[in-house]
Amino acid sequence: MEYCQKPLPARPLACYKTLTAIFPTDPTRNSRRAFHYLTESYFEETFARFPTQASHLGRSEFHPLLDEVSARAYADQLRLTERTLAAIEDIPARDLAGDDWLDRRALLSELRREKMNLRDLQTWRANPESYAANAVESIHHLVIRNADDLRPVVGAIESRLKKLPDYLDRAATVVKHPIPLWVKLARQTCAGVPSFFNGLTDQLTAASRKPKRHWAELVRDANRAFARYADTVSAKAPGPKNGYCIGRERFEFLIRERLGLSITAREAESVAGSLIAEVGRELAREARKFSSRKSVAEILRDAAREWRPQEKDLLAEYQRVTGEVKERFRAARAMTFPTADTLLVKPVPEFLRHQFPTAAYNAPGPYEKKQIGIFWVNDLSATKETAAAKRKEIAQHFGLELTAAHEAYPGHHLQFVTQNRHPSRWRRLVAHSIYYEGWTLWVEQMMVDLRITRSPYARLAQLHDALWRAHRIVIDCGLQTGTMDTAAACRHLQRHVGFTEARAQGDVNWYTSAPTVPMSYLLGKHELLRLKRARVDRGGWPLRKFNDWVLGFGAIPWSWIEASVTNA
Repeated sequence: MEYCQKPLPARPLACYKTLTAIFPTDPTRNSRRAFHYLTESYFEETFARFPTQASHLGRSEFHPLLDEVSARAYADQLRLTERTLAAIEDIPARDLAGDDWLDRRALLSELRREKMNLRDLQTWRANPESYAANAVESIHHLVIRNADDLRPVVGAIESRLKKLPDYLDRAATVVKHPIPLWVKLARQTCAGVPSFFNGLTDQLTAASRKPKRHWAELVRDANRAFARYADTVSAKAPGPKNGYCIGRERFEFLIRERLGLSITAREAESVAGSLIAEVGRELAREARKFSSRKSVAEILRDAAREWRPQEKDLLAEYQRVTGEVKERFRAARAMTFPTADTLLVKPVPEFLRHQFPTAAYNAPGPYEKKQIGIFWVNDLSATKETAAAKRKEIAQHFGLELTAAHEAYPGHHLQFVTQNRHPSRWRRLVAHSIYYEGWTLWVEQMMVDLRITRSPYARLAQLHDALWRAHRIVIDCGLQTGTMDTAAACRHLQRHVGFTEARAQGDVNWYTSAPTVPMSYLLGKHELLRLKRARVDRGGWPLRKFNDWVLGFGAIPWSWIEASVTNA
């Protein structure tokens, strides 16, 4: 798809019929040009209003800016969304084919979901955590993408630090009747800000010509703004305790638009029950290979305690394993690997250690010329003094082969780098979790099926994680249809998956603000396996052809991929 280079109007044109006067060609070509024009207009106006979105995608001209926060800004965005939606719905789907057909479907999904959020749910009024998190992330993203050398972005960081107090003060005026859980999360985020910002002062001083006092004052003002914001939103009259619940009808709407599945919440719960039983039986059989008395958690805990990395340094172990996993998949000819990409396996800087789990991945933005992914390793054993304490921390990295495959090659890094080079610029902006998380769970299964991993515990760990993802479906449905509250959801994870109370609470917290995303992991994998059965198991395709085929579409629901083939 060619990127539209003509000057953009202040707002998209009201309807498709008006565009026919600008593109007086044959209907099919006119529809295609109209769609491109509307899409370009929508994204550019959205980026101008909410520049942190564009910044995260790699548009560096937006790095110094923060989002507009006001009732008027959201009203303007709603009008933009409604106009664009109406205009694109007026473009006949039959006039478009291939990438254009899929891009139209993807944009319709985005617009319909945005319309529901802005007009019906109005989460921008009820979720104070979203503003606190966005404020922190506006700095955090620039730091982690440039952790080795902050000089290229020090000016943008300075600009955002200066803007943060005003941004948070305006956000506090926008929030009305905040949901109690989200107030609690906002307070936690604000309380954690000083440990991150204070650790930046020395790095920013070294990256600039300005004295440390200058940066310390900016950080002090930002910290005070976060504290003030937390106090202000906490004092507001709260919304309903279960206000995160969007209701059955809207939840099922998102199942269709986010996941591309034509099922009800009740049907999703039925699928979850079947998957829980199926995975449970497989897990029991696999566990008996190791012990007839120990639980799965006990078997994995004992294995982790006994595990020792081959390399003396944990970072070197991750680098070695990541490289080996990549080469074993390459030797198995399981998929085509991208070229001219870079994956850096790096230690988490000391001032960011509290921001990361044991390991994490940060993908390059689709607009970034250099496709550099960062696989972060957080070796907390380096902070411990005794040998026993160091071993305990290292044990947390047990199973890192699966982690490397999931996060790096051929998981998230390979998938996003491939997507970021899609011929359609719009497809590069699409991110449906049913696709990219379904892909990574399929990658983990290939680790076992193709004997990429040498660990005897890999299948046990994989099945245990699958059981967790199956129970996520139950909880996602329960929270969003109102049949389960957060306390019950936490108890469910503790009882059925063996989570600690703290880990269960952490999981459930993000479930509340991301309806349908928790269920998308395992449902995504099984949708992918359904396609594999049709094309590989019954159709005779080589595995490499199949994997390259699905990677070639970008992160869209599997059902749309099937529909595009049908409509080709």
